[in-house]
Amino acid sequence: MTDQAPPAASPLATPEPWTLVADAYAVELVPLFEPFSRDALRLAELPRAARIADVATGPGTLALMAAESGATVSALDFSDSMIAQLRRRVAEARLAGVEAEVGDGQALPFRSDAYDGAFSMFGLMFFPDRAAGFRELRRILRRRGRAVVGSWAPYQGSMLVLMESLTAVLPDLPFKNGGWPLSDPTDLTREMAAAGFSDVMVHSITHSKTAPSAAELWGSVQRTMAPIVLLRHRMGEERWAITAPRIFERMHRELGNGPVELALTAYLGVGSK
Repeated sequence: MTDQAPPAASPLATPEPWTLVADAYAVELVPLFEPFSRDALRLAELPRAARIADVATGPGTLALMAAESGATVSALDFSDSMIAQLRRRVAEARLAGVEAEVGDGQALPFRSDAYDGAFSMFGLMFFPDRAAGFRELRRILRRRGRAVVGSWAPYQGSMLVLMESLTAVLPDLPFKNGGWPLSDPTDLTREMAAAGFSDVMVHSITHSKTAPSAAELWGSVQRTMAPIVLLRHRMGEERWAITAPRIFERMHRELGNGPVELALTAYLGVGSK
């Protein structure tokens, strides 16, 4: 019997793809993700003037929403470009109470037993060591504090068409539909419980928006979807200019010329310390 090699690290577990998408992400995806952050804050049942941590904050979708409601926020991301976007947005909103820093969600620079809520919306799912990420969220919580961790369900509808079009042309694309980390709510429940969380519940929540057309959707994906942007960067613009029309042709054939409903389902795992 031979030892098996550990699985390769996710290409999304490094700052590079998130740095590449940071500018477009902050403009185009924040409106899509805000409803999920609102749900996460509601499920956490935070006390008034709560102190929270937002780990893998990205451009600060949840962090800003929490600060606007009176929370004090420690926000962290491993991409300096994402943190720059958050700091810019905090300054533009003239918000107090948000501290943003670059750091590692698997070794948080935050005190133990100090936070009423700890969040990671679609970030911890990509950590090379998810167990460490979950343990760190629990460590920083006060007794009876709550953590909320978001992950994506397998795609359906127009997003499934998009992924199938991508993988038909690019079969080696990471995270084919159904292959996202923690895309099974049973896994999310088990990993939170293994980290010591109690009363773990996973909520399935769907939000939708409408793209004006398949062409608009495809254009946005090429600017904001981290694995696609990373692949485009590594292929180079000359090769991408040949590949992209083949993908869009498949999408367009399935989605047609009219508006396209984009529905995303998230699993929000909630656990208490």
